[in-house]
Amino acid sequence: MPIEEPIWAEISRFGKKVIDAGLASSRFGNISILEGDEIFITCSGSMLDELDEDCVAQVGLCSCPEGDGRASSETCVHRAVYSATNHRALIHTHSPYAVVASLLEDEEVVPLDGEGMIFLGPIPIVDGDFGSDDLAAAVSSALQNHKACIARGHGVFAAGKSLNDAYTAAAMAEHSAQVRYLVNAYSSGAGRRENVR
Repeated sequence: MPIEEPIWAEISRFGKKVIDAGLASSRFGNISILEGDEIFITCSGSMLDELDEDCVAQVGLCSCPEGDGRASSETCVHRAVYSATNHRALIHTHSPYAVVASLLEDEEVVPLDGEGMIFLGPIPIVDGDFGSDDLAAAVSSALQNHKACIARGHGVFAAGKSLNDAYTAAAMAEHSAQVRYLVNAYSSGAGRRENVR
């Protein structure tokens, strides 16, 4: 019978995946898992590719500011998502193409790639300052009917029943944003070349 992986070790494994895939630079982004009424979340300032047991904080699902000292500054967003949805895992990345897309598009990023169209659909863009109640409300609302959303100028919040689901959605959101950006850049360049001729 296989030995069950500790929660902090699972979070650490996905932290490495996030960094290896270029979805965040090491000290940015956060990851959590909901277990019962407890949230296991990366600590503020943690390097996602070097997480150990001391880099994962355990906080209650209900707000308890005095107990959140070590936890990510985005803990309120994770709480709001878990309270408003059936998701059990959340990954927040600072993936560059998704951030760029959130600055170029108004309300959503519409995937042009087949996988993005089928599995993600339009990716909502939400507003709110880092770690704010406004951001928490916007993200939790968007993730009720979507697997991922993008906080404008900030990054992707992707959720699912497991960290594997959340990671897949985060990676797909970045891929779709990259494909859309490159298609638009190519189209704009082609138009300029035609005008020169």
